[in-house]
Parts: sequence; structure tokens; C-alpha cells
Amino acid sequence: MAILYFIREPQSLHECVSLISWVQFVMGCSGFFQRAGRFVSNKWTRLYSLSFVSLVIYGLSATIYDLLQNEVLLERVLQVDKLVLCIMAMELLLSTLVFLITVISLHSWSQRYVAIYQQLADIDRRLIGEFGARMNYGKVVRKHIVVLFTVAVLYLGAVNMGLARLADGHHLEIVVPAALCYIVITGGPHLTGFVHMSLAELLGIRFRLLQQILQPQRLQKPQLENGLRSLIDTVKQLHYLVMEINEVYNVTLWSAMVHDFALSTTELYIIFGRSSDTSSSSAIGDGSYGESPEGGEAMGVMLMAFLSICMLVPFYKMLIGPVYCSNSIEEGRKCLHLLEQLDNWFPGSPGIKELVESVMRWRLQFKINFTSGRSTVYNKTVITVYTSIVFNYLLVLISFAMTQQLGEQVEQQKVALQDWIGI
Repeated sequence: MAILYFIREPQSLHECVSLISWVQFVMGCSGFFQRAGRFVSNKWTRLYSLSFVSLVIYGLSATIYDLLQNEVLLERVLQVDKLVLCIMAMELLLSTLVFLITVISLHSWSQRYVAIYQQLADIDRRLIGEFGARMNYGKVVRKHIVVLFTVAVLYLGAVNMGLARLADGHHLEIVVPAALCYIVITGGPHLTGFVHMSLAELLGIRFRLLQQILQPQRLQKPQLENGLRSLIDTVKQLHYLVMEINEVYNVTLWSAMVHDFALSTTELYIIFGRSSDTSSSSAIGDGSYGESPEGGEAMGVMLMAFLSICMLVPFYKMLIGPVYCSNSIEEGRKCLHLLEQLDNWFPGSPGIKELVESVMRWRLQFKINFTSGRSTVYNKTVITVYTSIVFNYLLVLISFAMTQQLGEQVEQQKVALQDWIGI
């Protein structure tokens, strides 16, 4: 990864977010991209996004139809446990629905989405021009490259190799296009979640920078009152940006959280709930192509390994996203706390006392947090809540599967007993 340090240092916020905005645009999840220091959004960019989304959904539908028409692949798929097969069908429908919700929601809010980046860029220019701040854009870009490259390699490899292994290397002209379409459909909302985390991180960085500027030893300058007014306006503007991000991402983030919850629960069920069932794991691979039980069991283990890799993306979003949001809000509160101390640092100044009182009134009026679905506060508490819900539903699925397996065993025993007594 040493090559990352040879990447040209970005000089503005637009260049800093250029990579993720381009990837998000290419995957059809936004109607704009960055070019020449500004964001481009017009009817042609939206036409591309909508055309690409339609093509991907059509491609997935066409490959599934071809799979159902292929007798060999259909027979192999039908050998999968019925509950797992229902889970797979639910995942395809839910992921497609979430993808459409993400595209429609972000396109409908595209102007305000672009305005968020524009306001962040204006804040950066103000911090650099008035207070001499140094923005380390290169560090953010290198982090984006590492995360996107790592997730892309793991996710692409896991999905393609998993489906190819499930088909035993046959009919790749159907399996590979289906895998690529599925990657785009699920990768778009995953990338959107990462962009949301990136926005929260960008706000947190600026809050920390403002905390350094708001130290008493750095405020002993001429025209202190005017500088403090500018700092207070900047702190408020960053908090207002949290509300703007909530407006843009409310529906998208909520639908992605529902999908991540369902995906994590079902994949954990397949991995842990079925790992002890050797007959089910071998049933995925036996029958067609003359595989031995050992080969079917090995393929079952391989499939669980691929599922484990695919789980990294939703788990990363579920566990890390709320942390970034909580940290950003906490850094903002620290800034407000420092502003409220100005009256103690500079006693006897009526202007500063008035500024402090206005900040305290504003803080009482606005209780700003990152939210999802307009009601759920998106912070560290969400991690505990959703983790407990995931494992509770996982236990329900495992109990249901054990009941189903017990019923099948009872029926098999009845048949065997009838054959033995000659009925």
C-alpha cells in the first residue's frame, strides 16, 4: 500500500470526494459526479443512471429466467434445503427493492445532496482563509481507496466464486452475469452506506478542527468578536448539515438497515444453523454431476466461507456506521461546550456574553442527531439493539429448522415402520 503515498494530494473537497462520487455515479445511485472542481448534474447524468439501473435489473431477471429454463442448473438449485431456497428468493427480491428505493430516493434529493458538498467546501475555504487551517484531504482519499479496494476484491471474489462453485463450473455464461448484476444491486446500497459514513467523518474532522481553533490561547487576537461570530456560524452550519444529511438519507439509510438486518440474519442462519446438518450441506452438492458426499460436504464448507466473506460488508456498515455518527455528534457537542466557556475566558465583555447566551438558546432549541427513518437515532445504541434482534431472529430460524427436520424424521420413521410390517 506504499503506492498510496504517491497519489497526487487533493487540493479541495471536490477532489477529496471525487472517487466515491464517481463510483456512486457509475453504479447508478446518484445523478451527479465531480469534474473540474464542481459537481455535474443534468438530464444526461440522470438518464445514464436510470438506464444503467434498468439494464442491471433486466439482466438479473433475464439470467434468473435462463437459470429456471436450464434443467441441469434448476435441478441443482432445487436440491437446496427448502428454507434456504426461500431465503435466497427473499434476498433477491429485497435487495432489488432496496436498490430501487436507494436510486429513486437519492435522485429525488440530488440537488440537496450536491448542496451538502458545496456547503462543506465553503466551510473549508472559510477555515483556510480566516483561520489558516490545514485540511489533510490526502489522508481521507487514501482511506477511501483502501476501503473500496478491499471491499471490492472480497465482495467480487466471494460472490462470483461462490456462484461458480455452486454451479460446479458449468454454464458460466449464466452464472457470471447473474453474479455481476447481483453485485451491482447489493453494492449500490452498500456504497451509499459508506458514503453516509464518510460524510459523518468529514463533519467530525471539522468539529475537531474547530475545537483546536476555539482554545483560549488561540483567541487572543484583534477583532475577537467578529472571529467568534464566524466560528459560531460555522459550528451551527455544520450542525445544520447533519439535518440536511438526514433529509437526504432518511429513506435510503432505513431501507439499507432493513436489508442489512435481513441479510445478516439469514446468512448467519445458513452458516451456523446448517453447519451441523451434514446431510443438508452435502445435499447442495450431490446428485448432479456425480459428486461424492465428501465433495458435496466440501462444497458446503466452501459456500459457508463465501457467505462469511459477504457478511463483512453489512456487518461493517452495521457496526462502524453508527460509531462515526456518534463520534461526529459528540465532537459537535464539545464545540458547543467550548463556546459556552467563552464568557468565563473573557469576562467583562458584553458582546461575548451576548454571543454565549445566543449559543445556549440555540442549543436548547435544536437537539441534532443523525437519524434513520425520521425516528431512529443513528448512534452507538443502534449497534446493541440490532445485534440483539439479529441473534434473536437467528434463534427463531434455527428452532424452526430443527422442528422441520424433526417432522421429516418422524415421517421417514413412519414410512420405514410401514415397510417393515408390510402395510
